[in-house]
Amino acid sequence: MGFVYMIKCNITNECYIGSSVQKYKNSRLYHHKSKNNTSISKQIIERNNYEFIIIEDILDIDKKELRIKEQEYIDKYDCINKRKSYWTEEQKIEYFKEYEKTDKRKEQKTKYLKQYYQNNKEYIKEYIKEYHQNNKEYKKKYNKDYYFFNKYNDIIAEYINEINKY
Repeated sequence: MGFVYMIKCNITNECYIGSSVQKYKNSRLYHHKSKNNTSISKQIIERNNYEFIIIEDILDIDKKELRIKEQEYIDKYDCINKRKSYWTEEQKIEYFKEYEKTDKRKEQKTKYLKQYYQNNKEYIKEYIKEYHQNNKEYKKKYNKDYYFFNKYNDIIAEYINEINKY
C-alpha cells in the first residue's frame, strides 16, 4: 500500500511531489511540518498556506514501483523537487560518469588520496617493497618485452605493412 502526494502552496502555486508507504497519510505531512525537515518542501510549509493533496492511492505496490510512479508525477508537473525519486540503471551510470568529470569531484578525490597517503605512508611503502620483491621475474620480462617492442616497433610496423600489400 502506498500513495503519491502533492504539497501545493496556495500563495505561489509551487508544488512538491512525494510518495509514502505509511499507513496514515497525516504522519507523512507531520514529517514535512517537523523542524527536522531538510526537504525542499520546507519552503512551502513555512509559508503556512498550502494544501496536502493525495494524487494517487495505490493498494498493491512495492517501494520501487511507488518511486517510479512518483517520478512520473514529478516529470508531469512543474514542481520544486530537486532530486529524482527514481533513476534507471542507465541514468545512474550516466550521472556518475558525468559527476566523475567535475572539478569538485576531482578535488575531493585528490584531497582524499593525499589524506589516505599521509595516514598510510608506512603501509604503502611496505606494500610496494613487498610487491617488487614478489614480482621481480615478471618485471624483468615486462621490461625486456617493453624495450624490445619499442626498439623494433618501426621495423615491425614496416614489415607488417609490406605483408599487407600482398
